[in-house]
Amino acid sequence: MRYYKSAQFIPGKGEAWTYYECTDNQLIQRYVTHIPTTSEVEKVPEPVIKTLFRPDLLVPIDEPEFLAHWGLA
Repeated sequence: MRYYKSAQFIPGKGEAWTYYECTDNQLIQRYVTHIPTTSEVEKVPEPVIKTLFRPDLLVPIDEPEFLAHWGLA
């Protein structure tokens, strides 16, 4: 498995971080979005969209970082 994260600014809420778990072929298995300033967490165990969009803009992370955020909700 490979793990990535990305950030996007949400007006009125701050930075939203999305953490992805993907196969070696970059197919998304599951992901979680976390907005630290509002403590919002959205887990998506079976995403509809399975292909990473613009993987060149994602930051590689390790499995423990993904699992820490997956376990928030």
